[in-house]
Amino acid sequence: MIMLVMIFVPPLLTAVGVVRERETGSIYNIYASTVSRGEFLLGKLAPYVGIAVVNVVVLWLIATQHYGAPFKGNAWFFFLASVLFVMCTTGIGLLVSLLVRTQLAAIVVTVVATMIPALDYSGFLMPVDSLGAEGGLEARLLPAMYYTNIVVGSFLKGVGIEVLWPDLLALAAYTAALFCAGFLLFRKRPRA
Repeated sequence: MIMLVMIFVPPLLTAVGVVRERETGSIYNIYASTVSRGEFLLGKLAPYVGIAVVNVVVLWLIATQHYGAPFKGNAWFFFLASVLFVMCTTGIGLLVSLLVRTQLAAIVVTVVATMIPALDYSGFLMPVDSLGAEGGLEARLLPAMYYTNIVVGSFLKGVGIEVLWPDLLALAAYTAALFCAGFLLFRKRPRA
């Protein structure tokens, strides 16, 4: 469940937040300023990453303290992997915000791009190995499967970076690709 909350809420907040500025016209203040593309994107994404990191900690506390879920892994590794996953999901929200013009479209596209693939291809409902060749390939192209492996490995199996480093590396590559794509697609000056 931690993966499902973290794949849906951060990109939704990011996408709706940036699109709302475009709809209300307040983004024109940024267009007129001397802020660079990188500074703008960092300033836009940092609060959402911060909120999502707090959510990860709260969800971990609820799972372990309230529901008594066993946590057998390394807490620092889990936290690092969660921050990386949160950065990845806010990057998805950034891409959605660059592709749509209205808040309603941002909500719909975020649900279709995150929640539906995460439910079907993350290993949450059924093991990835039972999806067949095409389903397994699609699962490996999405970040939810890698974070699900990290959550299950940390909570139930007690494994850490020595076993889960390929999943962490895949999340890092996915995050870097999303931020590079967002940086390249973002235009400081609107097209006429």
